[in-house]
Amino acid sequence: MASPIVLVIGCGVAGPVLAILLKRKGYRPIVFEKVRELGTAGASLMVMSNGLKVFNMIGVADAIKAESLPLKALWDAKASGEVLGQSDLPSTFTERYQQPAAGIRRTSLNLLLKNKVLEEGIEVREGWGLVAIQEHDDSVTATFSNGESVTGSFLIGCDGIKSAARTILLKQRGVEEGAPSFTGLTQTAFLSETPGPLQDLAAMRNWYGDGTHVIAYPVGPKTTSWALTQRETQEREETWRPFTADEMKTQQDALCKLLEGWDESIVQGVKSSERIIKFGLFDRDELKPEQWYSKRCVLVGDAAHPTSPHLGQGANQAMEDCYHLSCALPNLSSRQDFESNIAALGAISDIFRPFAESRQPRTSVLVKGARALGEKRVAVGAERGKERDEAVAQSYRGGAAAIVEKFEGLLSQPFN
Repeated sequence: MASPIVLVIGCGVAGPVLAILLKRKGYRPIVFEKVRELGTAGASLMVMSNGLKVFNMIGVADAIKAESLPLKALWDAKASGEVLGQSDLPSTFTERYQQPAAGIRRTSLNLLLKNKVLEEGIEVREGWGLVAIQEHDDSVTATFSNGESVTGSFLIGCDGIKSAARTILLKQRGVEEGAPSFTGLTQTAFLSETPGPLQDLAAMRNWYGDGTHVIAYPVGPKTTSWALTQRETQEREETWRPFTADEMKTQQDALCKLLEGWDESIVQGVKSSERIIKFGLFDRDELKPEQWYSKRCVLVGDAAHPTSPHLGQGANQAMEDCYHLSCALPNLSSRQDFESNIAALGAISDIFRPFAESRQPRTSVLVKGARALGEKRVAVGAERGKERDEAVAQSYRGGAAAIVEKFEGLLSQPFN
């Protein structure tokens, strides 16, 4: 019996991982990516212990850790550099949660995952943008921007905040979803040589100013990733397009002016930045669990629950999705017939439904938490800034119990 074909939409983070997990369970995944050739993308992301546990299942966790410097500390300060609190909690993550937390360049992770998919003998079709889905009783047909159509047993939408799969599935339910809405926050991301004062400790660092927040963490032995979040009224499309070489000097000068009076380490990072990307932070309405799936399709990651970056859980929650969905699908490695397995359950939507119902409450809480944290970080005005700084300092007191509890809730999943 031929392995059932699975149409995986998106070759970012979740798509390759799900494809590999399903290939090992006896499926035949095909990964479709709208970009013509995957290459340079974004700045970086923080892979937490929960995400690394899933990456370890497909054999790439060690490569991620080898490229970066696993976190050893948390460090928060006022804009001037006056320390609000510090903890070595991340140094215990491996013992507590099996894996550490480590930053990595987004480009490095994307290419690492793509190459791993190809090594596993999984087909990747680049330049195939999804435009339509037609579901049947026992199959689903996807039509792409090149005019080609492909039929498989089921489809998984892993295509991010601008998910075509999400838009199509909602439209089939009579829901016309527009473009993502601007949150009023922009983020400027850049990579730089790690400034001297930051070289002694691999830490996730936060600086808090008036209407502006800066976060930094290592993505290599000598490289730091930075992200500056600020309130702005002008919408900026989330394109992830870096500034050109001609634009860099202007952007560096603007950032240095904005950061006058801030910790000198940040200014050093700006001046030695390799590339700068500025984009708006956008949001979508929350989906109900039943909107995550249809008869032959299911959404995962940002396609189902897009989140702002403030909790560092976007990719990591996508990894939890991958783990739980792959566990829920029948294991066909013994060449059992897929449709017989599904028929015994009633329908494949009977697999998708409990997956969505179990995952949606957790991701909903984290999406709202990330949104609230972002608002607190960019508090405007002296009084609100003082309240924020005191709250940050308070979180580190008494053995940083609040911080320990937060990470316990995040990192003990999806298994421990």
